Amino acid sequence: MPPYTQTGARFARIISGFSAPQKGDTPSAPISSVPTPSGSAPEYTPPSVEADNCGQVPSTSNKHKRPAEDPDEIDPEERAPKRTKVVKKNPAINDHIIDAVLKSGINGAEMLCSSLGRTNAFGMIIIDATIWIWRFDRQGAIQSTGINFIEDLPRFMVLLLAMQRFDLSDWGFNEKLDPAISLRHSSATPPTPQPIELEFDGENQKFKVDFEFPFGEDRLLHEVFSLKGKSTTVFKVTSDLKNNESGLVAKLYWPNQDRPNEADIIKHAHEDADLANHLPCIFGSRDLDPIGTRRIREELGIAARSPRPPRLLRIAIFEELLPITILTGDNLVFAWLECIRCHYRLWQRHIRHLDLSLANLMLRGRGVVEPKYFGVLNDWDLGDEEENRTESRKDLTKTILFTALDLLRDRLPGEPLIQLYPHDLESFAWILVWVFLAIRQGQASPGAKVTGWRTSHPHVNKKERKDFAVSPWEYIPHEEWSSYWQMARNIAAWLRSRIKEPDPNAPPEDDLELLRSFLNVAESGYTGRKPDLPKIEGL
Repeated sequence: MPPYTQTGARFARIISGFSAPQKGDTPSAPISSVPTPSGSAPEYTPPSVEADNCGQVPSTSNKHKRPAEDPDEIDPEERAPKRTKVVKKNPAINDHIIDAVLKSGINGAEMLCSSLGRTNAFGMIIIDATIWIWRFDRQGAIQSTGINFIEDLPRFMVLLLAMQRFDLSDWGFNEKLDPAISLRHSSATPPTPQPIELEFDGENQKFKVDFEFPFGEDRLLHEVFSLKGKSTTVFKVTSDLKNNESGLVAKLYWPNQDRPNEADIIKHAHEDADLANHLPCIFGSRDLDPIGTRRIREELGIAARSPRPPRLLRIAIFEELLPITILTGDNLVFAWLECIRCHYRLWQRHIRHLDLSLANLMLRGRGVVEPKYFGVLNDWDLGDEEENRTESRKDLTKTILFTALDLLRDRLPGEPLIQLYPHDLESFAWILVWVFLAIRQGQASPGAKVTGWRTSHPHVNKKERKDFAVSPWEYIPHEEWSSYWQMARNIAAWLRSRIKEPDPNAPPEDDLELLRSFLNVAESGYTGRKPDLPKIEGL
């Protein structure tokens, strides 16, 4: 990185303009989506702060006072009171800072994903003689105050000596989930997969599951590359369970500590016996690290002002299900309709899924010669059992591709954000539209017109999908779905009718009537068989 020869104080001001808010600050915009360093000047030594993902990088600020230059070097005539000083900004330096932070964040994500269940990783940003230490975990990034390793060499040496004495757990490695990690650090030869055994308390019995890591061929089913968030990993396991009719999978993830336990939600949902075929079966769950990311923040005294809730490490054992995209034609639409019915029954009991996506609609197969499939509403780790809960925009966690357009719009000051049944029903509509436009032979293959739907930017995504609702005739489905295009056009008309100016005084929509109207529209272009289970009274 090009050297920066100006004073350390000015450099600190440039960096601190990118910092996360300190305690007592009132930020006017969401915290930056990129972890950013804050500097240190002789007259200003901020505590460690936490960065978080959300939006755009805020502009630089000069709110910290610059130390005066040497009076002997200033012309007396220029010492007029209240003289306005113009501080020239160097945009190239700001670009270098942002570039360093972005690369550090990517490196942090790679380190966290390098080992199963890794809890944390460290990084450094060095510019000239100043070094910033970063600690990454699934809650976000924590940055230290900048240390000048020339002017503060003793403190820097203490830091190096401390790191020299770190063991594998201090570096964030979990030897229970990755027993080969010590071999990978001590030998140049890649180690063979190591066996791992975990015990769970089942509903009626204790049981053990076994797997190997690194994973063998076809054992890893799902993995997410990310710096923060749930970071869900799903993989196949074997077990001594006696009541398991199919294969088992383990789901290792980092849920928010303040969210309901997914196992409790599923257990409550199973109290409706009519839904047994349409809900996942969970055999056991345990928290591997119940304190999780809260531990370091409590030790640093920053837990209370963290911009995101703490996360814990949890593993759950489920029945292995099949992706809904293995079906085609009427069979897929039939399973999709079953999931809609199951979802409505649960919503009426205030059990809300809140993250409907194509990946969360799955299948349970029964039979071998002539297998029968049931649509299953899977993945309840973002669900809850609260009605009309008000949420902040920054805490809205959903798959943007299938999120209702109304949830993606900007809210007026003081306007609440409440996820309602119409929002989830609209997600079902977008799921089927995506299937018609992007799924070919069971795999995602979006055409040029819908590639932009996969963006993580909510405003761009909203505009792209709104274009489809307004002018569906400009889109072409994959050949295998061409006979269902009239159904998609009808759904587009229904979506278009939902695009309207919000009216806070309008009476709430009746969920059953809304479901009835949607099914009438969707099924008007569908000639296949229609499910009557799960049964819905009055439909």
